[in-house]
Amino acid sequence: MYEEFFGLSEKPFSILPDPAFLYWGRGHRLAYAMLEYGVLNQAGISIVTGEVGCGKTTLIHRLLDQLSDTHTVALISNIQEGRGDLLSWVLMGFGQPFAGKSHVELFAQIQSFFIGEYAKGRRVVLIIDEAQNLSVDMLEELRMLSNINAGKDQLLQLILVGQPQLKELLNRPDMLQLAQRVGADFHLQALGAEEVAAYIDTRLSIAGAKRRIFTDRAVELIAEQSAGVPRVINIIADTALVYAFSAQDLVVDVEIVRNVIRDKNEYGVFGYAARINAPAGAEDSRTRSRADGPTAFIKGEPNNAGGREQQAEARPAGYSSSVLSSMRRLDPPHDAPRMPARRQALAAPQPALQSAPEGAALRAVENRLSFRSAVEAEPAPRQIAMAGGGSDALAAAPRPEASSFPETPLNAAPSQTETLRERVGVVVVGAGARADATIRSPGQDFAIIYVAADAETADAAAARAAGAEVVVADSPSSLGRARNAGYRSLKRRRPGLRYVQFLEAGAILAPGWLEAAARFMERRPEVAALEGRAGGGEEEIRTTGENLFVRAEAFEAAGGYRGDLAVNETRDLCIRLRRRGGRVWRLDTEMIRGDGRARPVSFAQWWRNAQRAGYEYAHGVRLHGGRPERLFVREHLQTLVWGAGIPVLVILAALAAAALARITDAAASPLLAAAAPLAAGAATYLARVIVIAVRRGPGRLAAWRAALAATFASFPEFAGAWRFYFPAPSKRAKA
Repeated sequence: MYEEFFGLSEKPFSILPDPAFLYWGRGHRLAYAMLEYGVLNQAGISIVTGEVGCGKTTLIHRLLDQLSDTHTVALISNIQEGRGDLLSWVLMGFGQPFAGKSHVELFAQIQSFFIGEYAKGRRVVLIIDEAQNLSVDMLEELRMLSNINAGKDQLLQLILVGQPQLKELLNRPDMLQLAQRVGADFHLQALGAEEVAAYIDTRLSIAGAKRRIFTDRAVELIAEQSAGVPRVINIIADTALVYAFSAQDLVVDVEIVRNVIRDKNEYGVFGYAARINAPAGAEDSRTRSRADGPTAFIKGEPNNAGGREQQAEARPAGYSSSVLSSMRRLDPPHDAPRMPARRQALAAPQPALQSAPEGAALRAVENRLSFRSAVEAEPAPRQIAMAGGGSDALAAAPRPEASSFPETPLNAAPSQTETLRERVGVVVVGAGARADATIRSPGQDFAIIYVAADAETADAAAARAAGAEVVVADSPSSLGRARNAGYRSLKRRRPGLRYVQFLEAGAILAPGWLEAAARFMERRPEVAALEGRAGGGEEEIRTTGENLFVRAEAFEAAGGYRGDLAVNETRDLCIRLRRRGGRVWRLDTEMIRGDGRARPVSFAQWWRNAQRAGYEYAHGVRLHGGRPERLFVREHLQTLVWGAGIPVLVILAALAAAALARITDAAASPLLAAAAPLAAGAATYLARVIVIAVRRGPGRLAAWRAALAATFASFPEFAGAWRFYFPAPSKRAKA
């Protein structure tokens, strides 16, 4: 309806659960970390509770999107007592037949199903939404299902999601046996007052907004009236956009939001909103003090005395006038459109997290849990060259834990006096003649760390002369460990660090890139990492190249780089950032000078680069080739087909043609008979060259060169894949 008017690609404030619009507030991050912890560590039962509209169902749908094909998952959303047998619901959720069977037969079928999935190597996860509607008997039956096991392995993982009444139900004395099996639980609270602004900005940005639509005062009023409940925020904001569209106003100001609230109060059909932190023994809802909960959609006297003062008293905990007034930089003479505010996605921790002991403990728990999400099967690491010379074999080592990094301050936003140099740092890794040029390219205002294998090498001396602090990489060395070591040193030097630019030696940073990247990150708090490429357009991407700009807090939450990877460590980091809800972006701004331009290389260098690409393709498929990532699956298949499959078929066809010619006609030439399959094979590769060149622009000589290189690179790429699958005996012994 209003999408085209405001320049949006879709509705930003739908009340339907959509994981693509999930805003990662601090409470939502912790809740998701607990869910991940429960799934990855095979906790028998996990519990997530929260008030109506706080985003529990959206979190569950996000989890469903991220679970790989190694899990068999069922989501049941409307089960309750009196609506059928629990076992029938469970079987229906897993797509199994259940009609016309006795209770004993249903239990036996469920048990057989669990055992069958276990035999296939798949873990069974049952998620029940609105679990507060379950009866005591149903909960007891779920406990009995959780008893089904195979030796030490539990066959069913149970996730219960519901309103606070679910915890009250589980705390009953007769539920003790079930409660003691809960391995992970979390109560999801509403958003903090300042998080509401970031929430609105995030959803608008995801929907394609290119400008500010809501004014500061409009956002403040939405935060006050919704009490931070995402569903109520969506209802108010969506209705406000409709009102602005009907009036042909390109900006939603505070007066429009006031009209929405007034109309909802006087004419709405929503009744009473869920009350956050309502005190025990409160009066009847019609006479209850507004201090008990949010004022959104609460019907009352339209002309209450007290006006603004009574509204101030009505704000629930965490929404005091001092908090709301702090959101105003200056009270403008008119309601001007919102200027870009330097807010973070995780601004304003919940009131329950603000006390030092509890907040620190929860942050530690979150860091430990976030590290769990990075645990994946990984082949033996390979060789890699590090600064200082030489190639060292990489021994298997544990992945870096987020808690090993210095803690990132959780301030809501940078202070006005905080400079760019205090928020941004640079880490350079790798050896090369241009390492000193890389170090000088950001300028003298930034803290720069150069990671070397040996502090006494010529590269290290040149780095010091260029103004960098030299750090010796952890041993055994890998680029992942080197980058983590550089980050830790940078964080000690800049405790207020917010963003980090990782660079490979030889990459020359373009002027103004760090400023542009930091401004974009502050405007888009949901973005965790980005790269830049002039002329490529601004778009969301799946992974970046080796040079990337990353948000420090997101980097720590993901556990940093994996130190046991010889290649694809940056792609792996981007995937883990996205799995935790971050987004990866590409700006239409030059990041590395000359990036994307073709550079002349020797044949030997071209062959080595193609071999490395083939190795990375095979490694990427092994690392993240499953759904939903499918990393390098297409490229690896093309390598196998064009680098080995077609040549083998052509050779076999030529040999068969020669043998057949000799058998059928002794006078026939086997070479002439073999020529036809060989010519057909050559024509196939020539056709591929033509197709690629036409796509790139047939009128340019560079397009034909690129087409030839892309076509025949399949042969060295296959050689690299072969090295991955069949490493030399000496390398296999070292690994």
